[in-house]
Amino acid sequence: MRLGRLRESVRRSRELPVVGPVVRAADRIWWARTIGRSELVDAEYYGTQLGFPRVPRSIAIAHYVAWGFRRGMSLNPLFDDIVAGGQLPEVFRVPALYAYLLSERETVRVHPWWDAEEYGRKHGGPGLEHAWTHRDAEIELTAAGHLRRATVDEMRRRALAAARTWRRHRASRGVKSTPGDVGLIRPIQARDRRYDRKLAQAAARAAHDRVIVPLVGVDASQWVSAHLLADVVPELGLSGERSRVTWPAMLHRAAAALDVDVSAVLDSRAEFTDDEIDALVDTARAHVVALPVHRAFDGTVLGVGAAETGGAAAWGILAEHPVEDLDALDAVVDVPLVHGLSMALPHAVLRETLERDAPTSATAFARALRSRTGAKALTGIRPVLEEPTLVFAEPRPSQKGSDRDRGVAADLVTAAGFDVLSWRTGEGRTVEPVRRWRRPTPDAERWAIKICAPAGRRGAVWGDMHFARGLAAALRRRGHTVVIDAFDARARRTADLDDVSVVVRGPYRIDPVGPGVSLQWIISHPDDLTRGELAQFDRVFAASERWSARTRERWGIDVQPLLEATDTDLFHPRGVDRTDEIVFVGTARGIARPSVVVPLRAGLPVRVYGPDWRPFIPHSAIAAQTIAHAELPRRYESASIVLNDQWPAMRRQGFIAMRPFDVVAVGGRVISEDVDGIEEIFGGAVIAYRDERHLLELLEADPDEIFPDRVRLGQIAERVRAEHSFDARAAILDEAARSARSARSARTGR
Repeated sequence: MRLGRLRESVRRSRELPVVGPVVRAADRIWWARTIGRSELVDAEYYGTQLGFPRVPRSIAIAHYVAWGFRRGMSLNPLFDDIVAGGQLPEVFRVPALYAYLLSERETVRVHPWWDAEEYGRKHGGPGLEHAWTHRDAEIELTAAGHLRRATVDEMRRRALAAARTWRRHRASRGVKSTPGDVGLIRPIQARDRRYDRKLAQAAARAAHDRVIVPLVGVDASQWVSAHLLADVVPELGLSGERSRVTWPAMLHRAAAALDVDVSAVLDSRAEFTDDEIDALVDTARAHVVALPVHRAFDGTVLGVGAAETGGAAAWGILAEHPVEDLDALDAVVDVPLVHGLSMALPHAVLRETLERDAPTSATAFARALRSRTGAKALTGIRPVLEEPTLVFAEPRPSQKGSDRDRGVAADLVTAAGFDVLSWRTGEGRTVEPVRRWRRPTPDAERWAIKICAPAGRRGAVWGDMHFARGLAAALRRRGHTVVIDAFDARARRTADLDDVSVVVRGPYRIDPVGPGVSLQWIISHPDDLTRGELAQFDRVFAASERWSARTRERWGIDVQPLLEATDTDLFHPRGVDRTDEIVFVGTARGIARPSVVVPLRAGLPVRVYGPDWRPFIPHSAIAAQTIAHAELPRRYESASIVLNDQWPAMRRQGFIAMRPFDVVAVGGRVISEDVDGIEEIFGGAVIAYRDERHLLELLEADPDEIFPDRVRLGQIAERVRAEHSFDARAAILDEAARSARSARSARTGR
């Protein structure tokens, strides 16, 4: 625990105005010294990335720790900084090679196409170090069912050859010259931590499609690994583009290399499943442009296609709406204009538009395309643009556009469940409709649940997201329409459509927005709260009896206790046999969490599911970096014991996390840090430990002796599902919203 507090102090000192630069400089010196003691540094390879035939070893290391690692540059041709860094702690602050040297190196995936872990198991020790000291050893590069064998020296020579062309971004690896049915243009941009997944998918599709990957302003590791992939999968085409190229210019060069019937073009910032790509292609076969409905970084809709509504820029239909507002639309809808950088369309139409109209922007391309064919949006394909826009120059539209699409746009807005009252100038030089939500029944309300989790894949692993989904389902059962706003959408411009907002207060502050009733439900981080924050809300709830009472007394705000809950749609017994496994599910949070670390140090086996554990526990204890939420009920029910701990502030203030509710709801057994009232609430299914010695005593005891029998656990589970379900919580929130609305009406006399 002392080490954890020291780490936190150093972490905070890096942000201080005077001390921060000194600490960060010391970091770089320490990184350089650690790396300098390694034999993995290839100064020639690094110099090649800089554009020099060779640089001194010390200069290569100094440049790498100061700047190079942030551009994906690598000190070793067998080490992909971006891929390796994705598994290692503090990836955006710490050089990946430094983090690798301090980790269990045998377990780190260092390259997208070479399995260093398997190589190390065969030859002993960390695979990277063994291969680098045995340059004549043969290694295997594999991708998409292809295999290429090469010695380490041969792979190094290929990496050097690719690195020489990186700074100029000149690449030309053509696709098959023979005609084909489907073409795929899959751009990759810089900083993309999931680029290898996109490349692997492109390589797999090259077995039956004509695929070209434009590398647009990419980092060094991305460039080199893409070229090595093209060696493994010769059917894969590559091209190189500068970061400020226009999107149509990139598209024109890529399309010219394809001789196909239908082409699919994907936004470099988004991921698609193969089924989604196939659905777009199949729709485009009817001589139309098929579009997904892209979602912005904050999770809101970018546009169900676009419409010319009188502004200089076309309006993305339903832009800035929560994604749930798409559910009322048909699976395929006609739209006036293409919107976004992903689509499938007849290749002849693509070529004709690019060559005859020579558009200089994505906007001009969309307007030129509409004269040649119609466009359809597939409303069930909703990828989030999870990367920032780092490439493609896009000039701003300079003149007012037509309003010829207002009728079509209004029809789609109406189909989504809204009335169009008028039109107004919006953001980004667009003209957008003034909307009003249409109530399906007189008592129905539109609720927005606002959470601290990010949108997309990053937020999918947050407990806050699952919390919100469980609450949303319960509110829908009460007849309401419910949307969920990720943290970056907390103040979305369409919040005026909502009747009620529920802020689920976690690690970040979220202020109420819009004219509707505002409720706050505090579930963690009570020490970060202020009186001013709570005073903004119509009603405030907190997941702690103790903290609610203290806050009422201290601040004079009526905070009512409302404990966390369980999603009974998912968490109920399934009759799974119990094993002897001790299980923990959760992230490391950057600290050595005692509920996990103490048993492991004592030699007790714990199966850990969660990210960021490498610095704290042996890799052998990590069962998986993640576990699907739908799999948790069986995992909890089958465990002998599930461990639980809390944020320190939550424990002090009596906040009980959601995990004990979920575990007990399936008939599971929990050993937890002591939190006010936890044993009483769960009636023997949760045992609290007082200190580390007590924790070990409990884990070394026979669980059947210290916990109730299966029949009694079943009864406790049934009670928890009845009393602590999201349905029970939704009833309280619903009544609170009605009470708050009545109080508002009484104050205003309406």
